[in-house]
Amino acid sequence: MSARVVVIGSINQDVTVTVDRFPEPGETLYTRSLSYRLGGKGANQAAAAAHAGADARFVGRVGSDAAGPALREELAGHGVDVTGLLVDEGTTGSAFITVAASGENTILIDAGANGRVAAEQVDAAALRAGDVVVLQGEIPAAGNAAAIASARAAGATTILNLAPVYDIDAEDLAAVDILVVNETEAGLVLGRSAPRDTAEALDVAAQLAGRGPRRVLITLGGAGAVRYDAASAGEPQGAHVEAISAGPVVDTTGAGDASVGALAAALALGLDFERAVSEAMRAGSAAVLSPGAAASYGAIKPIRL
Repeated sequence: MSARVVVIGSINQDVTVTVDRFPEPGETLYTRSLSYRLGGKGANQAAAAAHAGADARFVGRVGSDAAGPALREELAGHGVDVTGLLVDEGTTGSAFITVAASGENTILIDAGANGRVAAEQVDAAALRAGDVVVLQGEIPAAGNAAAIASARAAGATTILNLAPVYDIDAEDLAAVDILVVNETEAGLVLGRSAPRDTAEALDVAAQLAGRGPRRVLITLGGAGAVRYDAASAGEPQGAHVEAISAGPVVDTTGAGDASVGALAAALALGLDFERAVSEAMRAGSAAVLSPGAAASYGAIKPIRL
């Protein structure tokens, strides 16, 4: 059986408005457009993994409202197996996104059904050896803890995108194979300021690896990323990875999720960490070329082996 990418996480309805600029406190502005799209870090990452060529499966929850069935259908349309997507009474998770003309965004999240992804649902996912399991910070910590334990017991590889950052148990963090964070999140995990440059980011990545994860990826926006591999033969290896420009930036929403999904897909397809990071950067650069999160992932090309 081929390896799978199994994403256990959040799925939201993204309500996105575009504006010329962000409003000041107390200010009212007219928007340029309004859209309702599939979102949630987990769903985005599963969609990106599927576009990158992996067998992608999603485990999560939607509500019994009108948004739930629509999001299920949209995620399946990206080529993701949604048999692990359950329906709860109540509301589906929502994200309220403002995108400025510069392409930058602000996001507010209501967890909805995502707040009820629990250990028993993780157990039903039947993880197996060789799977690449992707987690984020948008479901309860207990659900993530159960997934980390199940993945370790099954012989699967665990990628934790610790976004948003939560107070993760030290033993759970140590059991993660790959930690992915941006520069701000990296600082929060260590209780310090964000790294100011790539040299400092490499030092921070090494410190994060000292917490247990054998491999660390810190994304740095326009400055690219740094990767750190404590599991390589010989001495641990760290490197700066240049950003890739695929064209004018339209919307950065979901770019980080595209990178995580492609990273997982590359590993499931058998690539090493260095090559997988390159594929992650390529997917992230493609995702900023059009509006939306998963809606922009058609630009992600299948990984060539």
